Amino acid sequence: MHRDDFFDLIDRLAAADRIEAASEIIRDFTGAWGLHNVAYAALNLPAPGAPRPLLSVTYSAEWQKHYAQSGYVDLDPIVRSGLGGILPIDWAQIDRSDPIIRKFFGEAQELDVGANGLSIPVRGRLGEFALFSVTSNEPDPEWRAMKDELMRDLMILAFNFHAATLRACGVADETGVHLPPREASCLRWKALGKTDDDIGRILGISSHTVRFHLESARSRLNTANTTHTVAKALALGLINMSYEPTHLFPKKRQ
Repeated sequence: MHRDDFFDLIDRLAAADRIEAASEIIRDFTGAWGLHNVAYAALNLPAPGAPRPLLSVTYSAEWQKHYAQSGYVDLDPIVRSGLGGILPIDWAQIDRSDPIIRKFFGEAQELDVGANGLSIPVRGRLGEFALFSVTSNEPDPEWRAMKDELMRDLMILAFNFHAATLRACGVADETGVHLPPREASCLRWKALGKTDDDIGRILGISSHTVRFHLESARSRLNTANTTHTVAKALALGLINMSYEPTHLFPKKRQ
């Protein structure tokens, strides 16, 4: 997917005020990447009347019914991994030595969930937890290459989808968070795929200073890494992908 197309998708997601609309946008993303399924599950949204859990999935009706009837939410190793950490979860790295876990993955594949999967845990400011997942039927070598390329975009997408879900459920956006212009600018260029050295040359500062601004933004937004910081900043509308304040560029000598 071209970067302009991806950020157009993010802009559309930011404007979505219904879960159905946000879900349709996500399906465009999965289609563009050739992915098989996409799933979002929020376990405890801080909104009166919100479903427990709230689901938006493209899994087959057979798998959804089987999952519910088997009580898999209590033993799902992907959910357990997500609850225990903040890093992306590659399903291939989950321990399957337990026969019950092997049975779970075997049944999932039989019911067309997908041969490979990647999940992003999302923790919100109000204590909510969600899991955003995509699956693929690509052979392992192709999936590994796709996953490496997909990881950053998926984290950005997960946090923006979660923000859209909160809006749809009537939960107010996070307030009181501000990024200084330099931090916002460094994050914006990171989102566009630039390296620290690239950003330094663009803004006329050292790569060390770039890293300082990125780390400061990470601390300010309470995130795990730079990709997580970019994702959260986009979800909160703290960086603008279509505009770069010109006063931040170094002045040319006459």
